[in-house]
Amino acid sequence: MDVRNQADRTAHSRELILDATIECLLREGYAATTTVQVQAMAGVTRGRLLHHFPSKQDLLTAAVARLGEQRLNRRLEDEDDEFDRMLGEARPGESDLGARADWAIVTLWTGLMHSSFFSALELWTASRTDDELADSVRSHEKIVLDRVRENARELFGSEITRRPGYDEFFTMVFASMRGMAVTYTFSRRDPHREPMLSTWKKAARTLLLDAVE
Repeated sequence: MDVRNQADRTAHSRELILDATIECLLREGYAATTTVQVQAMAGVTRGRLLHHFPSKQDLLTAAVARLGEQRLNRRLEDEDDEFDRMLGEARPGESDLGARADWAIVTLWTGLMHSSFFSALELWTASRTDDELADSVRSHEKIVLDRVRENARELFGSEITRRPGYDEFFTMVFASMRGMAVTYTFSRRDPHREPMLSTWKKAARTLLLDAVE
C-alpha cells in the first residue's frame, strides 16, 4: 500500500466532509445539518465519516475551525470573490483621506457579507445552548476578529489609523456592521444598497477626519 496516497485520500475525504458541513449549514441551517445529510452531500460512506468525526459534536467543532480558516484565507480559496476584486482595484492613496476612508468602509462591509459569515452565524446560534461548541466558537472568533482588525488597519492606511480614537471607531463600526449583517438572514436586501454605508462613512469622517482637519 502506498502510505502517502492513503494519507492523501484520508485528508481529501476529511476536507470533503468539512466542506459539505459548511455548505449544509449555509443552505439548510443548523437544525438540518445532520451527519446523515453531511454524509450524503460529501459523497462518503458512513464509516468514512465516523472515522473522521465519531459524533456530530466532533464534526461541528472541526467545522468551526474550518470556517475560521476560510474567513481568514479567502483570497486563496475564492478567486472570483467580490472582496478580492475590490482589493485588486486601485485603492485611493493614503493622503486622500476621505476617499480612502469611504473605500475602506465599503471594502470592510463587502468582506463581511461573505457566505462564510452566515455559516458561522448558524454555529453562533447553536452555541447558545451548547457549552462545548461555545468554547470552540469563542476561541476561533477571537482569532478571526484579531485578523480583521489587522486587515482593517491596512485598508484604512496609516494616515487614518494613527489618529486618536481609531481603535474605538473600528470597534464601534465593525460591531454595527456585524449586527446589520445578521438582518440579511431574513431581509433579502441587496447589501450593495445598505443604507448604513453612508452612516458609517459619515462616522469615519466626523470622528477621525473632521475632528483633526
